[in-house]
Amino acid sequence: MKTPYVLVFKPKELVYDNPVEKLPEWCRFPMSFAERCHYYRLQGLEIVSQYIHCAPFYIDMFDIKANRPMAVPFEIPRRQLFLYFMLGGTLSITSGNTCPVTQVHANTFAMLYYGSGRYTVHAGKGHHTVLFVNMAPEWLENISTDFPGLQFILEKFRHSSRPYHMMHTCRIDRKVRRWLYKVYSYSNNNIGVLDGNLRKYLSYILGHYNSVLGPQYHKLAHRVKMYLDDHYRSDLLNAGFLALQFQVTERTLRNHFKREYGITPHEYYSKLRVTDAIAQMEHNDLSAKDVYLSVGYNDERSFRYALSRYLKNK
Repeated sequence: MKTPYVLVFKPKELVYDNPVEKLPEWCRFPMSFAERCHYYRLQGLEIVSQYIHCAPFYIDMFDIKANRPMAVPFEIPRRQLFLYFMLGGTLSITSGNTCPVTQVHANTFAMLYYGSGRYTVHAGKGHHTVLFVNMAPEWLENISTDFPGLQFILEKFRHSSRPYHMMHTCRIDRKVRRWLYKVYSYSNNNIGVLDGNLRKYLSYILGHYNSVLGPQYHKLAHRVKMYLDDHYRSDLLNAGFLALQFQVTERTLRNHFKREYGITPHEYYSKLRVTDAIAQMEHNDLSAKDVYLSVGYNDERSFRYALSRYLKNK
């Protein structure tokens, strides 16, 4: 497994960029089995990356200390699966500089995937810590025989046309925290024992994640969200069409969705359409008239209205 992502810095932006033997005092989660601890310092920003490649995993304890809101671009060379644990702070990730992909909050974890491309992590002032576990899809497939939630994630990863997707976010409860501690605090240098330890406790965490995901699939709001994730480009979408698809009234569908996600179904699929269109325009040097049909709008005027509302409310 090659390095799953590469930080991108401007020329002369880095003040310091080297491996270090000793962690800065502000790093609260030492990972003693890490192959390397790398320290980056920029004006107003420090980054520490403790990482190890132990197939089928690449594990990175990633700390950011920012004196002011900062943005750091990174590149993903190929489509990949990640399990993240946000141990402190809050981070937002965008595609390019504008399209939101993920916002992760303290004491949460989830599975997600990214396609190849350039992304940007946005950090507010303060200290942020996230543990990333990049895993081989073949390994996840082997352990997911009895885990339909994980199989669903694999299906999305392999067959969805979306370049990125985050699954349901879960709280890091006492049980998960205990298993997670067994992962990052392990101190034995025996690579065979380390491999077994990682597989054991990450499997426990994923099994728990599957049990949390299970009830979600039966919720109306979640089923609607999954449908919209796959069909937001359809020009048939409207409140009446969705109500007919899920055999409920428009009011029931709207209320369930808004209670679960804080926005209406229309607001959700409009956001998916607009961010998809922005990505197409940025990456392929296209204009509004070139992309509006591809994301479900029947006329350019409607698309421009949705785009202006999105940019105004960002």
